[in-house]
This record gives sequence, C-alpha cells and structure tokens, in this order.
Amino acid sequence: MSKVQLSDIAKIVMGQSPKGETCNLVGDGKPLLNGPTEFGDFYPIAKQFTTAGNRFSIKGDILFCVRGSTTGRMNWADREYVLGRGLASIRHKKGNNYNHYLKYLIDTNLDSILKSTSGSTFPNLTSEMLNSFVINVLSDINAKKVNDFLKNIDAKIELNNRINRELEAMAKTLYDYWFVQFDFPAPSPSGRAGEGLPYKSSGGKMMYNAELKREIPVGWEVKTFFKCCRVQYGFPFSTDYFNTVGNGIPVIRIRDILENSISNYSSEQNIDTKYLINKGDILVGMDGNFHINYWAKDNCYLNQRAVKLSETILPNIYLKYQIEPFIKLREKSVSRTTVGHLSDKDLKSLSIIIPSKEVLSSITSIYNGVLQRMIQTKNENQHLSELRDWLLPMLMNGQVVSTGSTTRAEVPEPVEGIAAEPNVEYKKG
Repeated sequence: MSKVQLSDIAKIVMGQSPKGETCNLVGDGKPLLNGPTEFGDFYPIAKQFTTAGNRFSIKGDILFCVRGSTTGRMNWADREYVLGRGLASIRHKKGNNYNHYLKYLIDTNLDSILKSTSGSTFPNLTSEMLNSFVINVLSDINAKKVNDFLKNIDAKIELNNRINRELEAMAKTLYDYWFVQFDFPAPSPSGRAGEGLPYKSSGGKMMYNAELKREIPVGWEVKTFFKCCRVQYGFPFSTDYFNTVGNGIPVIRIRDILENSISNYSSEQNIDTKYLINKGDILVGMDGNFHINYWAKDNCYLNQRAVKLSETILPNIYLKYQIEPFIKLREKSVSRTTVGHLSDKDLKSLSIIIPSKEVLSSITSIYNGVLQRMIQTKNENQHLSELRDWLLPMLMNGQVVSTGSTTRAEVPEPVEGIAAEPNVEYKKG
C-alpha cells in the first residue's frame, strides 16, 4: 500500500449552481442536481433542468454531497448532469474500471474526511479539503480486483432492486385493472361465451354502494378496516434502554420503515410477542410522513406511533393498495408547519372493498407469490450488503494472508456468477 493525496488518484469537479432564470421543471435543457433529495438507491432522479451549466458529471462518476447535514452521501451518475453547488463529482484518473474501488475507499475514510469540517454548524467540504486528503491505496492490480468484486455485488443488489420495482409495478397495474376499473377476468352476464372477458367493460353488473358513494361489482362487499386484517399498534419502548450496537431486540421506528433498516436496539425485558413483526406485515408510520412498506426481516419489534397490519381475509399487497389513497390524502392535508398524525379513529373510519370469493382466491394466490419474491430479494440484498460491509475494511487495507513460506497482500477474485449477466450496467427501473 502507498499513501497519496486524493487528488493524486481522483479528479474532483465541484458543483456550481446555474442562474435561476435558466432553470425549469419541464425538461428544457440538461438535468440539474442540487443535492441528496434527488438521490435514489443507486442513481438520482433529476427534478430540475437548466439551459446553462458550468460544472458537469459524466456517466460513471461518483456523486458526492459536500454541503449541509447530508455531507458525504453518495450516488452514481448514470448520465451527464449539471452539478449544483451542493454536489461534487469524483472519478478515478484511471477510468471507470476503478470507480467502485474509489467510491468505497472514500466511504471507509468518510469519518476522517468529515472531521476536516469540525467546528462548522453545517458541514462544508471545499475542493482544497477533498483534494488534499491523505489516503492509503492499494496497487493498481489489487485495486482493480477490489473494484470488480464490489461492482459485482452492487450490480446484483441493483438488479434485485429493479426486480422488486418491476414486481411492484406489475402488482399495482393488476390492482388498477381489477379493483379500480373492475375489469377482472369474469364470465359475461349471460354466463356462456364471455369467459375471461373484462368484467365491467363486457357488461358485468354493478351496484351502488352508499358508503363508498360509487358503484362496485354485484356480490362484492364493503367492510370496516379492522374486520379485514389484524391491527397492532407499537409498544412504547423507553429510549433509556436504546443502543445502536446490537444489544437486545431490534426496535423498528418510523424512520426504519421505508428502508427495512434497523437503527436501534432495546435491552428492555419481557416485551409481549404481539409486538413482534412478521415478514410480509405492512408497517405504517403514524407521525410525520406516514411511511408505509412491507417488512422483510425476522425477530424485530414495533415501536410506538407505528402500526403493523397482518393478513387475515385479504392479501397484504391488496390491503396496502386499498389504504394508500387515504394515507396520501392525509399527508397532503397536513401543512408544512404542522406534524401530521394518524389516529386510531382515522383507521377505524376506513372502508375496504371485499371482492367475491372467486376473485379473492385468484388475487391472493398471485399477490402472496409476488410478496414472497419481493421479500426474498430484499433479504438477499441484506446478506450481500452485510457481506460487502464485513469485507470492506480488509479489502481496502489489503488482506495479509500466509501462502506457504511467504506472506503477501491478496484480495478476493471477483465472485463468479454473482451478477445476472456479464458486464452488468445499472439502469433506472
């Protein structure tokens, strides 16, 4: 290993915001990035565009936040972007084949990099701070091996993310077709030649429901929310027993719901198992942003101000789609200066459409299979991330192993078959 400045191995382009009059939201010009609010799992989604720009990223660059409380957050550039002043783009001087190594090299040294901003209320990394940061690097040969290993893991994680996005999109399309338009496959009104035709479009009988104030298919029902699933509010864990080092039981808070993450553990004793979350349960945050997601981990407990919904007569995917419109309306009704709250009364006011037994049987089989696959890929990603993070310090330092009578630095060869295809390129879902 050798010690160099970051500028010796990387080209750093600091962002510079274009003039306001050149910016727009309608897609005129080039996509503009201002900060991490536009970041995704791997790639950003630009919300603004500009007809001018002085600083640009190129495809394959590391996008790095340099200002504010999110300093150090990173994403990948999947195309050319105009860089606002809150971002920098970083690329290895030897090309994209070393950028994954560079990204994780920065990641493992991030705490040290951020210390150069100490004393500031809001961190602000300058070009000089980044360029002059001293870092230990591997030889080019080993750096390339580390790069390929990490790139393959990231490619598999992003492939799984894309699979889940597509599964979710297909499930939502099916829901809209069957349960919003009511064009599920069904016999014609005569019961003879219409097998498989879309119900409502082919003349299926509808009836007016006074509770919903609209028509639903004949034979379908409407029930209150609490009669359609098991509802369990979280336990009021005391923060006095919280820790982040893994002592005790994982406690799932509102902040953890979207990412299926664990941010706290509790050493509190004798917690009733009714607060235990099962894989596939729907979790809903009841304060602030009303996050909603399926849970994918074992042996976790739900904290207060969140609620878990468990399947009884309806599949959880269907149940989630039924309540999401209400959740989104509640979010919109909350002013920017007020913290929103969901109450027990709010949930009890919900009405759920219950399909006929035949339709329910078909959709349950489909949706439970989809959810099982989504949870499987989420867990696979968790294991891959844990493997990567466990290996990362050893990879970055050079793994010293004994080989016969000699001792030398080695790194693992790229994992065979970990990506779905050779030379995988990340693509937006």
